[in-house]
Amino acid sequence: TRRSSDLDRHTDTTYYQEPCGLQVFHCLEHTGSGGRTLLVDGFYAADQLRQHHHEDFQVLSTVPLKYEYIEHTSMRDNHMIAVGPVINSYSWNNELYMIRYNNYDRAAISTAPHDVVHRWYAAHRALTMELRKPENEFWVKLKPGTALFVDNWRVLHGRESFTGYRKICCSYLTRDEVLNAARVLGLKA
Repeated sequence: TRRSSDLDRHTDTTYYQEPCGLQVFHCLEHTGSGGRTLLVDGFYAADQLRQHHHEDFQVLSTVPLKYEYIEHTSMRDNHMIAVGPVINSYSWNNELYMIRYNNYDRAAISTAPHDVVHRWYAAHRALTMELRKPENEFWVKLKPGTALFVDNWRVLHGRESFTGYRKICCSYLTRDEVLNAARVLGLKA
């Protein structure tokens, strides 16, 4: 029996200038226990921060971070970098449109002065505490044959540890293509 560790809540491809808009997780096989998928509404957590810790919200909305992914394999080399704040909202109406939250991909903070970096960490801690509240978590067990679509600009995902063999097929879709297809099909998008 193989054991895999848990994976904390995060959004994917933060190291792209435009992170993937939609993710699809398709469970093909799982023999063993555990492995539930965690979903957390990042917009809700950000709105809680805006209402109760407005200064923290402002810091996470204005301080740009560097996100970086480096990979060297026999098949391919990658070095992806993007810069942007954790919380992104439209300037004309303050509507949230994207959360970039990934502690695995965050590079050293070299995009702000030291006093701002200190303030950023305090604000990040406040957001993390909101994201970790049990009442903000939704857990789902993907069974073989189940596909889960996740809005990567809004919803953070994670995974609990598991035993046994687990095979998940994942795909990234651009937000524009998904919204275009929805409109063509006559859906509200």
